Amino acid sequence: MTSGDETGVVVGVGASADGGPGHVTGYITVPNVDAALARATELGGSTIVPKFSPDGSAQLALVADPEGHIIGLTEA
Repeated sequence: MTSGDETGVVVGVGASADGGPGHVTGYITVPNVDAALARATELGGSTIVPKFSPDGSAQLALVADPEGHIIGLTEA
C-alpha cells in the first residue's frame, strides 16, 4: 500500500488468495467509509470487504460497482 501523501496515488498490490494472478486495487479517499459504502449500495454496488483497520489507524473497505469492478475506500 502506498500513501497518497508520498506518491499522490493510493494503490494496493497483492497476490490472489486462491493462487491465481495477483491484483491491483485503487483506493479513493472518502470523508466517511460507512457513508460511502451505504451510498454505493444504494446505487447498485455491493460491499466486498466491510470497513476494517489493518493497523489500528487507517479505515479501509472494498466495494464493487454494479458491473463488479472493485474499488478500495479509505477514510480521510
